Amino acid sequence: MTQSHVAVVAFPFSSHSSTLFSLTRAMSSLAPSSHFSFLSTKSSLASLNSQHLLSNISLVPISDGITSPDHVLSHIEAIDHVPSHIEAIELFLKSFKDSLREGLKAAEIAQGCKVRCIVSDLFVWLTADVADEMAVKWVPVRTGGPLHFYAHMHADLIREVVGVGDEAIRSYGDKLLSFLPCLSNHRATDIPAGINMYMGNPNFVYFMIMDRSAHRLLDSDVVVLNTIQGLEPTLDSYFQDKFSNYFPVGPFYLLNSSKNEPPTDPYSCLSWLDQHDQATVAYVSLGTIAFIHPSELAALAKGLEASDVLFLWSLKEEVQNLLPSGFIDRMNETGKGKIVSWTPQTSVLKHPAVGGFVSHCGWNSVLESIVGGVPLVCRPFFADQVINARSVSFVWKFGVVLDERCFTEKGVVKAFDVVFKTNEGKKMREKVHELKYMVTAAVEENGSSRENLKRLVKYVCGF
Repeated sequence: MTQSHVAVVAFPFSSHSSTLFSLTRAMSSLAPSSHFSFLSTKSSLASLNSQHLLSNISLVPISDGITSPDHVLSHIEAIDHVPSHIEAIELFLKSFKDSLREGLKAAEIAQGCKVRCIVSDLFVWLTADVADEMAVKWVPVRTGGPLHFYAHMHADLIREVVGVGDEAIRSYGDKLLSFLPCLSNHRATDIPAGINMYMGNPNFVYFMIMDRSAHRLLDSDVVVLNTIQGLEPTLDSYFQDKFSNYFPVGPFYLLNSSKNEPPTDPYSCLSWLDQHDQATVAYVSLGTIAFIHPSELAALAKGLEASDVLFLWSLKEEVQNLLPSGFIDRMNETGKGKIVSWTPQTSVLKHPAVGGFVSHCGWNSVLESIVGGVPLVCRPFFADQVINARSVSFVWKFGVVLDERCFTEKGVVKAFDVVFKTNEGKKMREKVHELKYMVTAAVEENGSSRENLKRLVKYVCGF
């Protein structure tokens, strides 16, 4: 008999679904008599590893705003082109409430019992309205960087003090944001762009999501964060004071790490790394959705070639065509570098041969870098990445941010020299290993994340 039926609602873009799915698996393993219905779009669900499904998890498709789980929805206006990433998000949100209601109804019919609690990614803050209609608890989850979300929760104050627009940011200069305790080590230039810009930006939909979800969260008494208690003590204090139910249970992906499954490695990245000495290889990966201009991509390639550091580069096949002519052939012939379209990133970062990670500084990548004990070379693009990069380089001090936050040939060589050859780089390695110990201890039995996960399961399942 099902003790409790919990619905988990994912934001179906970027890595959000897989990150939330890791948390769902961890909760379901602690509550085997409860059932977890995981709701997302058909394509998002298809991207999950079905081998990781437990018997008390079911996948429930909802509409992406363009098509239903099976066919085109009659009430969605047909479009005559493949939507862009931003258009796809807008279409998904436009029909989301109706789609969610239908998905929840289907989940209840399939399980023969009502949903008692809805856990959702904060990016689908509209879930809270549906939970209110059903008179059930809503448990919001922030999968990305928590400090970035803290900034959005204080957007009005930041606009009041710093001002709005590029000119206001330049006028504020490099002064630290001392009026906000959790951001007292950050500058106006580290502020998420959506706080100081509005319409006219092509990524406006993300700014809107952050703004509305932050305001909705302020009405809640519960929040779940993909972080570790003690990583940012001032932030812990803020969330503990603000929310009567605060659950820092990260890193989500480590909560299931007891599964000793061999990593999928179709391009033999790990065996290639086995051929190299400790901390001699730079790993390069810039996430799944960031667009890098061809000229900057070429500068990165030239910097990698000019440096005497070996490298492993995860780069989508269609983007590889934009690399300088002959670059891949030269790297293969000399053994200087290996360029592949996919890598088992967490396993790569744990490999002893990897001594640096060139990253966009997405939150998952930051956590994975810490767990791997690898210093970061940061090239942030948007969202939480700029704030994360500042934390990595200035607060935690286990990485460097590229000059002007962009790739140049000289900048890449300079960053590699610092990380791989200097005493400063040695100190970064020591610092990241200190953080590695903190993070891994948190997810072990009786660690803070494990204990907070147990509390979360009791709250969600009503034990």
